[in-house]
Amino acid sequence: MNSYKLAERKPTVDEFVKLRNSVSWGIPTKEAVVKGLDNSLYGVVAIANDEVIGMIRVVGDWSTCFYIQDVIVDPRHQGKGIGKGMMKKVMEFISGNACEGAIVGLMAARGKEEFYEKFGFWKRPNENFGHGMMQFWENKL
Repeated sequence: MNSYKLAERKPTVDEFVKLRNSVSWGIPTKEAVVKGLDNSLYGVVAIANDEVIGMIRVVGDWSTCFYIQDVIVDPRHQGKGIGKGMMKKVMEFISGNACEGAIVGLMAARGKEEFYEKFGFWKRPNENFGHGMMQFWENKL
């Protein structure tokens, strides 16, 4: 197993773009990435051989709601506990900032639900909650 270290910081724009490309996710404009990173509450990156190979960021309001976004480990480094290590840091951050009853959300990639269940997340729909929903925004004006 390659050794890696975790750093509690947001990725740079270039690191963000490189990691999203590594998993074939769309890339917003550079201006959108800068604004998104600047407005993120928290970030953690995984580093191996001086290269960022994983990232997670958290967005929200610092109290009642937190959303875990951009959970990515470069495919060449997956299956080595890197995502688990980053998620532990994220959950520590949320634990230190969330009010009792705060909502902590995320959208799991297909087939990754079991990974998040280990951190206390549960699937929707269930007996109390309907489907989680989303859309990719398009300016229609």
